Amino acid sequence: MIVTPSGLIEPLLAGSAVALVIIGATAALVLANVIKRVAGLAIAGFGAVVALAALGAPDGALVAAVVIVLAQVLVGVALVVRLQERYGAVEAPEIDAADLDDQLRDEAP
Repeated sequence: MIVTPSGLIEPLLAGSAVALVIIGATAALVLANVIKRVAGLAIAGFGAVVALAALGAPDGALVAAVVIVLAQVLVGVALVVRLQERYGAVEAPEIDAADLDDQLRDEAP
């Protein structure tokens, strides 16, 4: 059995797409920096788009998936900007501490 180079590309592309999804999802779940979480979601989203392409999805589905990922990134960036304006930080522990301080201040008599 002779395997052509084009026959090797599809499994390699599918494996790379799965790796991108796993790396991006792990980054989005583990990292404390909100900007890095948004970047992780973008990596996972584009990995999913590559997986769709490797599976032979129609062009319309690929365009829609790219638009959805870009919209998700834009909403994430808007949230990062809002967090920076409100809390002056983009690290999750600092934001949680600021929320706790506000909550304790509100509960104090």
